[in-house]
Amino acid sequence: MGGLGLFIVTLLFLGVAACPNDPRDIVLLIDGSSSLRTTKFLELMLFVQLFCKTFPEDTLFSLLHFSDKSWEHFDFRYFQNHRNLDTVLQHASQLGGSSHTATAIRKAMEQFTPQKGARSNAKKFLVVVTDKKKAGDPLEYTDVVWEAERAGITRFAVGVGPMFLSRIAQQELHTMASHPATEHVFVLRQFSDLMDIRLKEKICASHGPVIPQPTLAPQISCASRSDPRVLQKLEQVMQALDQVKSKLDLLAARDGTCGHNSQG
Repeated sequence: MGGLGLFIVTLLFLGVAACPNDPRDIVLLIDGSSSLRTTKFLELMLFVQLFCKTFPEDTLFSLLHFSDKSWEHFDFRYFQNHRNLDTVLQHASQLGGSSHTATAIRKAMEQFTPQKGARSNAKKFLVVVTDKKKAGDPLEYTDVVWEAERAGITRFAVGVGPMFLSRIAQQELHTMASHPATEHVFVLRQFSDLMDIRLKEKICASHGPVIPQPTLAPQISCASRSDPRVLQKLEQVMQALDQVKSKLDLLAARDGTCGHNSQG
């Protein structure tokens, strides 16, 4: 990608709606298995380089790439002290091997510790980018997903390439991602499409994983009251109730008239 292309891509990233400067810790977990050509791996590194630069100051990043092994490029502590990632990413070399994605997810969760620079007050995010289904992995997604849920980690899954055009392969993305899948799964035809996805927008708007809580009665949160769609639904319900009340009043009036006439 030439200088002009890089400039345009940067503008596209920065053109997304402003992101609140809330504390976020984001782990990027990218596939480095043998199925990925070297040029595509370099495209992934470019994506990481640009993506990290578009978030506000209170967002920290950690980067790992995986195959049947995992390699940590930098953790949150390193990122906080060295915001310029150009040198680190330029010297990144691809691991090669098969894709042990579930094992890599468990490894990535180790980043959310004080030793790695993770913060107790930060929202936790994990972004997995892969071009194939897991293969030869001793772990299943069910072994690690519940651990991520308990730790309060919001997970995004990005599947790239023709393999993920099949629904069976997409189901694997759904399994590793947070729910609902429509908000946390992306399927792309090629790695250059990473520049166009609304991943940053989704992360900036996220309030973290939704954990069901028992309640005696349904409550409307502040966020719900300010949501135009919720207000529209409430307005429709109120209008329907008004219509029902009007019909009941009309029937009552008719009954009263009938009763008066029969007495006369």
